Amino acid sequence: MRRLFVLVLVALSLAGCANAEPQADGLRIENCGNTEVFPESPKRVVSLNQHATEILLALGLGDRLVGTAYPDDLAPPASVAAAYARVPLLADQYPSYERILEAEPDLVVGGYSSAFDETEGRSRKTFEDNGIRTLLLSESCAANPAGMDALLSDIAMFGEVLGLQENARQVASGIQQRVRAVEERLAGAEPVGVFVYDSGEQAAFTLGGYGVGNDALRRAGGRNVFGDVPKVFADVSWEQVAARAPRAIVLVDYLAAPVQSKQAYLTGHPLAADTPAVREQRFSTIPLVELTEGIRYPDAVERLARDLHGA
Repeated sequence: MRRLFVLVLVALSLAGCANAEPQADGLRIENCGNTEVFPESPKRVVSLNQHATEILLALGLGDRLVGTAYPDDLAPPASVAAAYARVPLLADQYPSYERILEAEPDLVVGGYSSAFDETEGRSRKTFEDNGIRTLLLSESCAANPAGMDALLSDIAMFGEVLGLQENARQVASGIQQRVRAVEERLAGAEPVGVFVYDSGEQAAFTLGGYGVGNDALRRAGGRNVFGDVPKVFADVSWEQVAARAPRAIVLVDYLAAPVQSKQAYLTGHPLAADTPAVREQRFSTIPLVELTEGIRYPDAVERLARDLHGA
């Protein structure tokens, strides 16, 4: 669900479909089906996924970020690496509700909807019942394909909520400029059919058409062969992979599923091995964090453009 913030709409030239309205009791945010009211800017924030953490640090949240969790790699962008290293790591994966409470947050931010897993005792309602507000990156609740506009709207939202509006405008402008430069270089290039392989053996876990990663691939001159799947990530059959005959394969790398064995697995797979991409050994690698909603979005566009088109 995209969010429209009136005070920053003109400056960022964004489109959205949710609301942030100043009210007598504070700033009211409509976020992924929840209404959050902020009487003042949060002072203690916990972020439960790396890509969300990197956004907050890029905006200059600094010491107000009192905890993070679930890193996907060990190499944050240089622009936020020093600040990231100072944020307490609450858990290698998701911390318990009780561990989060120990950090005394007044706001908890999730990058994925799994950050607020009700079965694990971390539902948004559970936090809110304890007086702790929550926000979720809009990619995780998208009812339609999410792309760069959703990312920029979320950056604007965090700028409003955290009182970092000018920083948000600068971050958004930098993202737009870098992506626009790639699109200009690729003008007229024929899209390359791409299969994005995250993991899986019985089925292939791949990039669907509803995520920011799919949008990055499109802007980089790629055509996601599973872009018609209405999910951010999804399982597909190996028969489908073979039938869609990708010309290139992008391997997704992250701590929970490192990339080292993935190319060898596909090369030896009886169905994947016969695709043009595997026959021609046309593989590239991308960190998972670049395929999710975050400040590495332009990195993904630039990386994929180089790998697919040498541009």
